[in-house]
Amino acid sequence: MKKSVHTLLAFTLLLVGFSQAVSSANQKVNKLVQTTSVTGTYKYILNTLEVLELPDHKVRISFAGVWPNSRRRAETRNVGTFDETVPLIGRTAVVKPKYGNGECAITLEFKSNKVIVTQEGYSCGFGFNVEADGSYSKISAKPPKLPPPDPDQ
Repeated sequence: MKKSVHTLLAFTLLLVGFSQAVSSANQKVNKLVQTTSVTGTYKYILNTLEVLELPDHKVRISFAGVWPNSRRRAETRNVGTFDETVPLIGRTAVVKPKYGNGECAITLEFKSNKVIVTQEGYSCGFGFNVEADGSYSKISAKPPKLPPPDPDQ
């Protein structure tokens, strides 16, 4: 009987140790997943990107771009925006703003703490001189507080 109790105790200790090791490994994986998420707020000069990673390999991207005609007078600035949900393929997303004329494609390549944005075409529905191009730095990894999505999307 004593041998069975010792065997059971040894097995229980082994199981507890294994369980703690699995828990520790899961925490490391969760931290890795969190640091590789594209969710967050990105900034490039006066332009802002708010990004929310969604299930099913999709991402919601909200862009606000500005061209300052006069840095002293906010009312003279040209602006451009979009809020689109698109597929995230690997770490790349391509947006074709619905208010553009179809000749605009904005590619976002997500890196560890930045996103490289390349705009092809100039008919994106933005104000004069507003472009999305740039190397945006990640200033926050918190999920942005976006308004409810447009029901037409």
